[in-house]
Amino acid sequence: MMKKIILFLAAIMPLAAMAEDLKFGYINTQEVMMLMPEVSTIEKQMADFNAQNTKYMQDMQKELEDKIAKYDQEKATLSEAVRKVKEEDLQELYRRFQTAQQTLYTESQTKQQSLLQPVQDKLKKAIEAVGQKNNFFMVFESEAGILYKSPKAVDIAPLVKKELGIL
Repeated sequence: MMKKIILFLAAIMPLAAMAEDLKFGYINTQEVMMLMPEVSTIEKQMADFNAQNTKYMQDMQKELEDKIAKYDQEKATLSEAVRKVKEEDLQELYRRFQTAQQTLYTESQTKQQSLLQPVQDKLKKAIEAVGQKNNFFMVFESEAGILYKSPKAVDIAPLVKKELGIL
């Protein structure tokens, strides 16, 4: 039994010594990404894209409201059959409005993600480069809810900013 304990300790000792040499870093990637010059260009592109879509949706909503108002004025003088056809037309226009709203929202999300992907990739490469240059064992996202952070952990944001040239 004593021999097993000694063998176990002999096996663990190198791991314990190695653990002391491990460097861990953390970074708030959102904070660093917001400082990257590409992000302001993306924000402008998205603002223009969303402004166009907002105008389209406002025009569509006005058309729907105008047709509803006209229907409300005429409703009392319409026959049952005509009233039913107009109500179905209004329901169809409302469905198209909702579909357009959902489609434009999805397009906006997809466009934003496609524009941000190269920036995220650039940031990831910079983090990897800093990690390799500085011999970090691991780098954590600080906004991911780290429950404990040792005083030995290093905030690598300044190093990544320098790597990206935004310091």
